[in-house]
Amino acid sequence: MPTAPDNHDAHDYAERIRERLPRRLQELREAESLSMYALWRKCGVSRDTISRVEAGDTIPGVHVLARLAWGVGATLEKFFGGIEDDQGPS
Repeated sequence: MPTAPDNHDAHDYAERIRERLPRRLQELREAESLSMYALWRKCGVSRDTISRVEAGDTIPGVHVLARLAWGVGATLEKFFGGIEDDQGPS
């Protein structure tokens, strides 16, 4: 089975999300006046993981993303809302 080329639309879409996710988490966390430590205490995702996500060093799975979204007071819809077109937090 052939693989999709790197310039495939789905690949480009996923790359845009991956590039924008770190800033999105940071914006939502700061909008709630939460330090990384406070977010860890609230949702149980380690400060190290939060730091690595915000630095763009890791992309968490959906389970961790759901916990982070909950921690910043957002649904997954709100968490990802605007990330596709690079808008700020909703």
